Amino acid sequence: MNAITGIATSGLRAASTGLQATAHNLANLATPDATRQSVALSASATGGVSATVVETPADPAAPVEDVAAMLTYKVMAGANLFVLKVADETLGSLLDIRA
Repeated sequence: MNAITGIATSGLRAASTGLQATAHNLANLATPDATRQSVALSASATGGVSATVVETPADPAAPVEDVAAMLTYKVMAGANLFVLKVADETLGSLLDIRA
């Protein structure tokens, strides 16, 4: 169970990082010298995912891409929360059986 919760937790952290980066981009649309951010996701050697914020060049379609990315990260967070909930319920059921 520990591996499952670790993987889901890393996915939740990655989704949070992605939401922060897209929120940064949308909040700074009117700021002329603000840099755009994106998130590079990579598989972790121990399981799960790691997220790194990287600077991205300016793009006229960026606001549309940021909104789409925000929706994607929202779904990603929800899926990882669901995995954590199921893992918690499963562990609870196993403890009930053993008691």
